[in-house]
Amino acid sequence: MLYKKKVLLLTTLVGFLALVYALTLFFDPERVNSRNAAFLWLDPKFRDQADSIELSRPGDWANPQRLARRGNDWFALLGDEEFPAKSSRVDDLLRALSVRAAYPVRGSAPASHGPMGVAENSAARILVKGGAGLPLLDLLIGGRDASGMEVYLRKNGQNEVRSGQDTLSTYINGVGSSWYNLRIFPTIDQSLVQRLTLIPLPSDETGEQGPSLVITRNGGGWSIAGLEDGTVDTQKVESYIRGVLEAEGENFVPNLKAASASLNEGRITLELGNRSTLTLSVGSLPDAGEEKRRAAAASGSSYVYTLADWTVTRLFRDSAYFVKQE
Repeated sequence: MLYKKKVLLLTTLVGFLALVYALTLFFDPERVNSRNAAFLWLDPKFRDQADSIELSRPGDWANPQRLARRGNDWFALLGDEEFPAKSSRVDDLLRALSVRAAYPVRGSAPASHGPMGVAENSAARILVKGGAGLPLLDLLIGGRDASGMEVYLRKNGQNEVRSGQDTLSTYINGVGSSWYNLRIFPTIDQSLVQRLTLIPLPSDETGEQGPSLVITRNGGGWSIAGLEDGTVDTQKVESYIRGVLEAEGENFVPNLKAASASLNEGRITLELGNRSTLTLSVGSLPDAGEEKRRAAAASGSSYVYTLADWTVTRLFRDSAYFVKQE
């Protein structure tokens, strides 16, 4: 009888200690904070439903950077015009919003919104919409915490404020052109190029054009009109043609048509093995004054691009550039 009482007492004691231990684990502050910290802003299943994004800088909600999806492609909106956007950059933003990470709760009272920089209209904002313009996420991004390593974030319409690593400000604070896909030609297999004809730009000093440049594929190498075949640096030719195909603008030019007469000062034409041609027309921007900024348009496209000076130099070479150096 005494033995049974001892067993019962020990069993009860062990059960009590196990309960205390379980409760200690459940209510342990570090574990509670860990559970609260694991958080994501956008459910990954909604990522493919996103078809509109607005990014507003702090206090400037009236002039957001707008992005819109048309089919499988994203476009950046500028006034009434749309320009191709970097789909990879948009994907990176949506992925950053839908990754579960440490975002511990830092406040839940409306009075904390102002000091943390997450009050309406004063915070930065990322608004993601889907379907018929329905909001998938309305996220406010405020100031940095005391360490300067994290920022405060809040869903618009909710009081709860969280903090986390600042992975989003770069998307908001970047210039508008950081969203643009400024590649002038579509992706083309370089091996298709059979001939390149270049009509040079007029000289800034004399206004006269130099001789044309004609580069023709010759077996496994290249021939250039006016040069002996043995003097042509094939690697330079290959690098140059690749540079033409992969050329990018500096920015888009709104309200200027690709057929503008000002874009006919110089021209590069690529003849391809499939009997199609690509043409890059280059000229001066209208009303550019003494700057003489160059702009370009590609055949089959309605977009006009500004060109950096170094891009113009790289595109418009003369035959002497391709001569082998001894």
